[in-house]
Amino acid sequence: MLNPALLPPKPAEPIIFVNGEFLPDSQAKISVLDHGLMYGDGVFDALCGRNGFIFQLDPHLDRLYRGVHALKLDRWLRMPKEEMRRNVIETVYRNVVTDFYIKVLITRGISPHPVIDPRRCAEASVVIYARPTQFEVTPEKKEAGIRIKPLSIRRVPHDSLDPKVKSLNYLNIVMGKLEAWDAGYDEAVLLDHQGFVCECPGFNIMGISGNRLFTPSHGILVGITRASVMEMAREMGLQVEEGFYSVYDFTEADEVFMTNTVAGVAPVTNIDGWTIGSGKPGPYTRKFQEIYLGWLESGKHGTQVFPEAWSQP
Repeated sequence: MLNPALLPPKPAEPIIFVNGEFLPDSQAKISVLDHGLMYGDGVFDALCGRNGFIFQLDPHLDRLYRGVHALKLDRWLRMPKEEMRRNVIETVYRNVVTDFYIKVLITRGISPHPVIDPRRCAEASVVIYARPTQFEVTPEKKEAGIRIKPLSIRRVPHDSLDPKVKSLNYLNIVMGKLEAWDAGYDEAVLLDHQGFVCECPGFNIMGISGNRLFTPSHGILVGITRASVMEMAREMGLQVEEGFYSVYDFTEADEVFMTNTVAGVAPVTNIDGWTIGSGKPGPYTRKFQEIYLGWLESGKHGTQVFPEAWSQP
């Protein structure tokens, strides 16, 4: 348990890491000539934590640095992974947040002119936020279930920009969310150009049929929470399967749910008007929610930011 009396003093305003400095929110700035702003030229990752534990810190950083390599940002980024790790932990520590989400952004840096010439960028920009937990899916929706809509907008194919790279170019996902919300749905599901299910904007999607958990293998960001749920499923004796699935495969499933770092496990009870299962969150979905919360709170796969204030219950 965390002892609040042993935590450091809370800052007057949020602290943001920007290019080597820990700055108050009101002073944190980045150039309007940064390639991240002008062209979405960069990568990011999002992490979460509870009880002072950063969940799956190293897998997130591994994915972040794979993205750095994929976009050839490594020739501009001069911060080794271990230094990035220390800065992430320090950002959480300085903000004195115990239940939180984190975002790490890496861009190609500042260009001397507003033209597309990455060669002119001198050094990558790095920004790290740590803020109190936000509800990407409200507790009410987690209890009742989410309605999702298959989109007319297709997922960007891997031969254009591989979805495994968590790049700052999120227009495909932003426009998908807008289409779903404009149609009166809670969230959406993106298909590939052949009509197979890829992922939900900002989420992975999974289904349960009998004792089988299935999830798309292509056109996706390979989620850390997705991997955690697959680990849970195997420990529960479920068969875990990755492959190509149609919307029909999900509408006929016993249970469907979405996963991401901030929301955890979010039940889907309706797809484009088709009721999933009983129309309520299913037993496996609820079990995954319970296990996931337990992992966060107990520090399983976690890195404690405030070890001086933590003691085992």
